[in-house]
Amino acid sequence: MPWRAAYASILDGLEAVASTARPTLCGLSACVDATVALYDAGALFEAAGSPEAARFAEALLERVRAGIGGEMRVDWPGGPQWLDRQLSFTLDLGGTAAHAARALATLGAPALLALETRSSDQLSVLHPEVWLAHEGRAVPARSIRPDHPNAPKIYIFEYTKDRPIRGIVPPRSSRIIVRFNDPGLENDPEFRALSRRLAPDAGAALLSGFNTIGAGDLATALAWTRELASSWCLSKLPVIHLELGGYDRPQYRDRVLSELSGPITSLGLSLSELSALVSEHNLTGDSLASTMCALGEKFGLRRICVHADEWSATATLEDPECERDALLMGNLLASSRAANGRPILPTTIPADAVFETTPPLSPRSLGSWNIVVCATPYLARPAVTVGLGDTFTAGCLLMLGQRRRETVPMINYVS
Repeated sequence: MPWRAAYASILDGLEAVASTARPTLCGLSACVDATVALYDAGALFEAAGSPEAARFAEALLERVRAGIGGEMRVDWPGGPQWLDRQLSFTLDLGGTAAHAARALATLGAPALLALETRSSDQLSVLHPEVWLAHEGRAVPARSIRPDHPNAPKIYIFEYTKDRPIRGIVPPRSSRIIVRFNDPGLENDPEFRALSRRLAPDAGAALLSGFNTIGAGDLATALAWTRELASSWCLSKLPVIHLELGGYDRPQYRDRVLSELSGPITSLGLSLSELSALVSEHNLTGDSLASTMCALGEKFGLRRICVHADEWSATATLEDPECERDALLMGNLLASSRAANGRPILPTTIPADAVFETTPPLSPRSLGSWNIVVCATPYLARPAVTVGLGDTFTAGCLLMLGQRRRETVPMINYVS
């Protein structure tokens, strides 16, 4: 089936899937982003008398030159204050779990978000229908009043493919996510309690944000996360997905994977994150497929999913047709967000979408593993790049989480 027709088929069933969806448990990352296009950040590149700003600007340009987005931790204590004075930022939602929850709520699908930091800034950027745990019930975010001071923001600098910035022509559109502190996880005790009760009825769970702990107490965070995820396992939650993210220190990343292997059943990561994980930067074809399967075996997973600009792929022990539908849904939602600049309930495939005719690996079976590959509806010049991977993950979990829950009656935990 041609790709456009395959996506049209998924689009036709989207509203029905969303309206009958099981809850998705979304943790453990949420924040407020301050976003600016690098083309509007002239003051940063023309800074006089601030060696810290000059070094920061050069670090950003190095990433633009290499076409690398992702996350970076910057040791510049005065950075946030300097940037807030010099540049005009747009405040929006941040955090993988929060973005995924917003994408699902936009479709009309239920999503329970872990949120300890219930500040005015944070609540103002949430989708009003995202569920939060409150007094033992799931309630819409619009009904929650702030009870926490505003936390430090995360700064995002966007750039566009082929549009020069300071003489550098970016090879791809992307964004650079900058942390000046380590915000850590949303350790929300009400979410932890309610998610245990919801797990027997839920479709999937998302874990994320471990790359924001930094030098904090990683051991403690992993211990309570593992205990929570293990309780979900005992409830036979079909999918417990870890979205890896980018780490400043490989030993932190490796510890997260080691400590959470067992409870997690699914792992998601970008192609650059996979390359960093296995120290191999030319993964394609047989090497890419075998690497995915080997990691799945190593960490005891049921699936491992890699997302790139023009394609996505999964190695899975489950039904490959179900996985193909999950990739199609994830790609469709991410492309629609890229075209519109925000999460939407798509009614059409983006008109400018281009489909890669030869992804770097092909569908196949490798032992007990099935390799599933889909071309994305790729947009060379997206309206936004922030949150696209998180939206992709939300679409995958929406589809995957329903496959083993059709005959289980849903319990009403919502008020």
